[in-house]
Amino acid sequence: MKHLKLMTTATLLFCLPLLTFSCSSDDDSSGAQDLETFIRFTVDGTMYEFDDIASAASQNKSINGQNGLSEDDDYGFISIWFPLEMSTGTFDFTGDFFDEGDYKLRLESNPLNVDTEWATGGSVTLDSVDSDFITGTFTATLVNEDGETVNLENGEFKAFGI
Repeated sequence: MKHLKLMTTATLLFCLPLLTFSCSSDDDSSGAQDLETFIRFTVDGTMYEFDDIASAASQNKSINGQNGLSEDDDYGFISIWFPLEMSTGTFDFTGDFFDEGDYKLRLESNPLNVDTEWATGGSVTLDSVDSDFITGTFTATLVNEDGETVNLENGEFKAFGI
């Protein structure tokens, strides 16, 4: 029994510091840094917004937003693609995954009846590109499942830099 008490005490003395261990905060205590990320645009006056944007890089860079699941009525997914070496300026969207060009926009949207379409027109303006954030604006033209033109207007984004 004495041996069991000794082992229990030793275990508690070893584990207790691990349970209470924490890292110091690296947050900006001034509150000056805005970490909100988003992609938003309007279609026929209706605002569509995606929050908590994911940034990714491999053969290109992309910023991606998703709302809901594909079976949800309000489901949407948007992805804007850029070259690995980004710079500020205005650039035309250039078709789908297999088309030449570095700037692309892909959209899936149940409310807009768009099922994995690539922009056939429009452009993106990169206002700021740095290691913290990528910001800019865009417009795009797509065709929905009924063959109708869908115009994305007043598009803007803020995503984490890569």
